[in-house]
Amino acid sequence: MVALVKPVTPISVSLPRNARDCHRLFCDVARTPDWLRVVRSALVTERDASGRARRVAFLARLAHATIGYTLHYLYRERDLRVTWGTPVRSRLRVHGFAQFAALGEGSCLMTYGLELDKSGLPAWGDSHFEAHAASTVTADFRDFVLRQ
Repeated sequence: MVALVKPVTPISVSLPRNARDCHRLFCDVARTPDWLRVVRSALVTERDASGRARRVAFLARLAHATIGYTLHYLYRERDLRVTWGTPVRSRLRVHGFAQFAALGEGSCLMTYGLELDKSGLPAWGDSHFEAHAASTVTADFRDFVLRQ
């Protein structure tokens, strides 16, 4: 069961690659530590019939600690959308989505929404992420896409 925290207010960023490539890169969840600076590790613990990550255990950097949490992923290939969320009883509650839409042959628009509730836990290890998590994720992912 996935916990839904509250409706997500999305942000968008243009990316200099086609939508299908960006979706594929984003959905390679095991590589998240390669581009998202607050994530120390990502271990895929369950895959769906198509081989995509269904459940992933993460370690993330807090200011004075590391926290572990699990996300469950769902994919809608037809509209290049992925959603995720933590189990209902998680102390850290996360849910969100990413969707990729073509802007042209070599560019796309990434729409991203993220909701975090870490009540009672220390601050994130990255102060910019603490204050602007969704914009940090999209900027980090855009930098990753540019390096590919």
